[in-house]
Amino acid sequence: MKQYVILAVAAVLCATSLSAQAQTTMPPRKAVQPKQKVVIKGATMKDGFLMKDGKVIMTRDAHTDALTSETTLVNGTKIGADGTVTMSDGTTTTLKEGDYVSLTGRLTSASYKAQQDSIMQAKMSGGKGKVKAKKKGK
Repeated sequence: MKQYVILAVAAVLCATSLSAQAQTTMPPRKAVQPKQKVVIKGATMKDGFLMKDGKVIMTRDAHTDALTSETTLVNGTKIGADGTVTMSDGTTTTLKEGDYVSLTGRLTSASYKAQQDSIMQAKMSGGKGKVKAKKKGK
């Protein structure tokens, strides 16, 4: 019988301790001003390296500066301030005006970009161009 009384008292104590927890309210949140968006007027360049006016221009995180010393990229490609590019496999080339190297080491020449632009313009115009005449059946 004593065990039942002790068990009942323990159950009542547990039940009252669960319901007696303090309920605090959180203070109201402070108003926060939204961050200003950066608006850049004019053309911007993607992150990477570009040969422009005989200088290698480096852009990272929207900051553009002239390259002053040799830089090594994540894939092992090295780019010198004079425009010399040494690929990770050891081949060397020199950047020409308008050539671009991404931060991952991908080299894109100015002539390749012009070719891609002309393909893009042809797609946008609906592929309208010279159409070969169909041969008449016999």
